[in-house]
Amino acid sequence: MGSYFAKNPSEYGMSSEFETESEEEDLEIKLTILRDAMIHLRVQFLHFQSVYKQSEADIIENDLKALKIIVMVVQNRIEELKSIAVEYTELINMGVVRQKIEDFDYIVTQVVVEIREFERDNFLIEKLEKLINKLNPFDVPNLQNLDQKTPIPPKEMIKSVMNNDSKKYQEQMKKEKVQREEENEIRHDNSKILSGQRKIYKIFRKQVVLLVNYLEDGCTLKTMQILNENQINYSIFDVSTDAEVRLIVKYLSDCETFPQLFVKGNFEKLADIDSLIETLPKLYVK
Repeated sequence: MGSYFAKNPSEYGMSSEFETESEEEDLEIKLTILRDAMIHLRVQFLHFQSVYKQSEADIIENDLKALKIIVMVVQNRIEELKSIAVEYTELINMGVVRQKIEDFDYIVTQVVVEIREFERDNFLIEKLEKLINKLNPFDVPNLQNLDQKTPIPPKEMIKSVMNNDSKKYQEQMKKEKVQREEENEIRHDNSKILSGQRKIYKIFRKQVVLLVNYLEDGCTLKTMQILNENQINYSIFDVSTDAEVRLIVKYLSDCETFPQLFVKGNFEKLADIDSLIETLPKLYVK
């Protein structure tokens, strides 16, 4: 692979423009893989954080193992990008990309050190959370928008994503069709409606609940980012795993789309998240 990029494109009978396009596509794929791994890391940490409060040794140990595994995956993805980054010398803004990868590498190293402290009884969940939050999936460079450096307010950020996120559109349509068929069956089954209501009651025992339909759309991830950065004490429920809950939630909110935010059992519009943030409970109260 190194020799391929070292040679002149004309030696292969292809234009410089074509090669640059191929390089960008290859690098973008690897950056996307890193972004996905960091999303999974954040979700796994949220699981670990919730069981850590329960202080049940067996459950904590299992979730800690899972957390270690996804940290290792992120490390491997970063190492892979570090090893190949030097080959993309012809691409613009590679300095920015390489610096960001180095930053991630440093933070992950700190994460590993902090997790090891768990076994030495010198572990602070607050410190680990701050480190995980620094591994922000949205900080992974995107070759198409590296020049966009103007910060966006949370409200505008969510609005922008909700209006513009058109990726994986066909796949999303197929999923929605399957979900509609599942929900139509439940509408005519009172026992399943009652089952969904019982589940909702348990879910809403948490004061702040973010209900998502898969963890892959931009608006969901942006919302999680905002809640995490503001240290909001919330739980996540993925309605894609439970058609009964999904249908009942749509009835309660009178809204067909996700994510949906419920505070004390009441549906709150994400457009109002700026004003809501100050009223939501924090994870750590001094």
